[in-house]
Order: sequence, then structure tokens, then C-alpha cells
Amino acid sequence: MTDASLLQHYLQAGETNISNLLLHHYKELGMTTSQFVLYLQFKSYQDRGIMNPDVRTIAKNLGTKERQVFEQLHQMMTNHLVEQKMRKMEDGKEDAIYDFSLLINKLALLNENDQEAAVKVENNSRVETFNQLEAEFGRPLSSMELQIVNDWLDKDNYSAIMIKLALRQAVMNSALNLQYMDRILQSWDRQGLRTERDINEHEKRFEQRKEAGQKPEKKTLKKPKIPIYKLGE
Repeated sequence: MTDASLLQHYLQAGETNISNLLLHHYKELGMTTSQFVLYLQFKSYQDRGIMNPDVRTIAKNLGTKERQVFEQLHQMMTNHLVEQKMRKMEDGKEDAIYDFSLLINKLALLNENDQEAAVKVENNSRVETFNQLEAEFGRPLSSMELQIVNDWLDKDNYSAIMIKLALRQAVMNSALNLQYMDRILQSWDRQGLRTERDINEHEKRFEQRKEAGQKPEKKTLKKPKIPIYKLGE
């Protein structure tokens, strides 16, 4: 398998470009910046079918010496990021190529662990949302109510914090039901309010306008006109 097909086999990542994915994680794999750039050089040639590019050309492209390129490759081999393999050519001869499958396998495993951690956080957040709702409602949620909340999270992509803030509004307005919360969530969604900060600022401005509208207008008392006399008249 080539490195690209290995990544496709092991990963179901949002980033389809292996170089972009590695860009964000190469340090976690124990690579230096020089080794990352060196890998990109080899990959650029191997993607074009040149599996064994001339190290002198690589060194020239990087503005460094051949010895330094070999030292970097040796270090990567020591860290199990690359290995040399023999490749049989069409004419029956064999030549050694640098195979980066070990690097891609590590990248795939790292990404898989990240995805599992993200799923775990999401599941914990979902359970916490159910617990908050049941605590305020004072009873377990029905199966229909559970489905509504799941749809908020999965289909409408409302965050757990949005649901929490909508619950707070429902409590404050003595309207503890999911229908009321749904109207609040839809209103925030239409206005592009998705973060806690945006929602809190929006609610603060709403309360300020509400208070301003309730203030009684001050009546100004008309003062009697006092005639002005000029001296000497």
C-alpha cells in the first residue's frame, strides 16, 4: 500500500490531504520541522512516481548538504518513521527506496485516538445535558423528549451550551417544556447566535431594551414666563 492509501484505509478524517493532517500533528509524532519538510520533499517526488529521488537533488532543494539529509533520514529510521525497502523494477533489477508507511501508520493511530477522545467528550456532554434537563424538570425525560434532545444535538447541531442556556431561559420564564426551549433555540439559530458569549450579550441587550421601554416618561412642568425689563426704559 502507498502512504495515501494507508491513510485512507486507517482514517476517516475530515482532512483528505495527508500533508495537511501531518502539518498539525508532526511534532506529536516526534518529528522535527526539518524532518517534516524532508518528508514533504520525498512525498512530492513519490506522488509523481519517482520512488527513489536523488538525495543530491533533495539536498539542493532544501539548501542543505547531502550529509545532513542522510542524518535526518537515519534519525527518522531510528524513531521508526521511515524504513528502507527493496523494490523490484520492471527490468528485474532491485533498488532501495524510502518507505514512509511507518509514519503514516503512526499518524493514523494518533488521529484514531483523537477521534475516540472527541466521541467520549461528546457522549459525556450529552449525558450531562440529559441530567440537567431532568434535574430542572424534576422527573426523568420521556422517550419522546429524549429523541427531541438527540435531534437538537445530531440534526440541528445545537451545542450542549445552547441547550443549557435555553433551559435557563425556560426556568426564568416559568415555562419548563421542550417546546418553549425549541422556539428559543430556533430564534438563536436564525440570528446566528451559537456561542455562550453571543447569546448572553443578546439577552443582555434584550433586557436593556425591555427596561428602557418600561420607564415612565418624565413630564416637564411648564414654568411661568417672567417678563424681562431693560433698565432705563
